[in-house]
Amino acid sequence: MRLTDLRPLLLATLLCCGPALATPFDDAQTALLRGQPDVGVRLLAGRRDAPSLALLARAYVDQAIFAPTDAQKRSLYARSEVAARAALAADARNAEAHVELANALALQLPGTGIIKATQVGHEIRALYEQAVTLDPAQARGWMGLGGWHAQALALGSLVALAVGASEQRMRDNHLRAIELEPDEVFYRLTYADDLLLLARAQPRRAEALKAEARSVLKAAARLIPQTYWQTFDLNQVRERLSILSR
Repeated sequence: MRLTDLRPLLLATLLCCGPALATPFDDAQTALLRGQPDVGVRLLAGRRDAPSLALLARAYVDQAIFAPTDAQKRSLYARSEVAARAALAADARNAEAHVELANALALQLPGTGIIKATQVGHEIRALYEQAVTLDPAQARGWMGLGGWHAQALALGSLVALAVGASEQRMRDNHLRAIELEPDEVFYRLTYADDLLLLARAQPRRAEALKAEARSVLKAAARLIPQTYWQTFDLNQVRERLSILSR
């Protein structure tokens, strides 16, 4: 759950405005693409508009990737939630804010009780669904929905039935994200990880699901990274393929 490719927006900004008119928001986007979330957080400090707050929420999650302890990671996830909720308070129709809040809540779920996890799980799904309703081209929202279905399916058929999870919807949502941004490594990596999650939960289908995940990963490995995070994700893809080939 972290920064994905913002190149189209950055290109539009540069073409329309030029570097002389760059804002703290633009500079923060550039810093995040370079794998510098600390810089992004500093540039966005004090801003109160929804786009900046949503980007700040994402920057905190990016910071957590580099955090050395679980306690520090949890603190950053909590900050991400606060920033995302503030973004929604500023603009309830901001699709990015819905995605960032869903991501922050999902990252804080491990270790919670079943009752709270169920309640928060419903909120997470609703946030992703609202994101893609507000912006059908919101690829990260579709990816999040795919992950939600996968997580529910991994808990067993009874849970999946109770919450309305579906493997077909999981697949459709992931494929929609990939279709929207075919050059983004992270979407294929996440889809493969969810297939591997199902493989662990369904031993009888494990080999077929692993073979499918391997095919998705091989397609990701052929992509050419353009940002720090795409290179980061590509290394993860290669690690997964190495493990699956053993």
